[in-house]
Parts: sequence; structure tokens; C-alpha cells
Amino acid sequence: MTESPPKPASQTSRVVLGFVLAPLLPAFYATMFFAQPWAFPIGLSLAYPAALLFGLPLFLGFRRMGWLAWWQISLCGMLSTLPLLLLYWQLGAPPHLEAFDLFNALALEGWGAFAGLGFWLLAVAGTTPIGLRVLLGLGLGP
Repeated sequence: MTESPPKPASQTSRVVLGFVLAPLLPAFYATMFFAQPWAFPIGLSLAYPAALLFGLPLFLGFRRMGWLAWWQISLCGMLSTLPLLLLYWQLGAPPHLEAFDLFNALALEGWGAFAGLGFWLLAVAGTTPIGLRVLLGLGLGP
């Protein structure tokens, strides 16, 4: 008996999965790299609104124009962080953090590009169905 090939995942479900998981990546990895656990909830509280308020409209516009290459979606992630840069610049850093400077701005843009690339990998690249078993690496062997 032959198995039928897997159905391609609907683009909508891949996009939803991308918007659920991609904003989590910068907050998680920044917390791990810098060993600052207090940064995780702050990162999440900034990343998800930025993704929904700025990233989603940018993605829909990019998709309408056919700009779905990895570097274009990474650029979309970088553009999504610009409002946060302006907010950070206007409000200033809290007293216990270092002052806002060019390095911080470039780091935030880098995290935005990283989130955009993660989103591209989840939502745009490929047509294989992505489920919990695939994400966790369960049941992929022979």
C-alpha cells in the first residue's frame, strides 16, 4: 500500500504559525545570550505588538508586491522595529540600563532581521505541513 504525499499546508496556517513563533525568538535568544532573565517578558511585550501592528501590515504589503525572498522578509522584520527604536529614543533608557546609542539601535535592528528570517522560514519557505510533531522532531524517522 502506498502512502499519499502530505498535503501542502495552507498558507494561512503557516503565516499564523510564523506570527506566533517568530516574535518569540529574539526575546528568547537575547535572554539566553545575555543571561538576563528579566529581559524575556519585556522583549515579548515589545515583540508581539510590533509584529502585529507593524509586521503584519508590512508582510501583507510585501506579499501583495511579490517580495517574499528571505532578505525582503528580513527587511520587513527590521522595519517593524523602527517604531520601537523611536519609542526607545524618545523615552530614554531606564536608569539601570546603559544609555541609548548607535550600538543598541543596530542590535535592535539585528534582532528584527532575525525575527523576520525566522518568520520567513516558518511562513514562506517550503510547502511541507508544519505541525507539532515536525516542530519537536517527533516521528520523523523511518
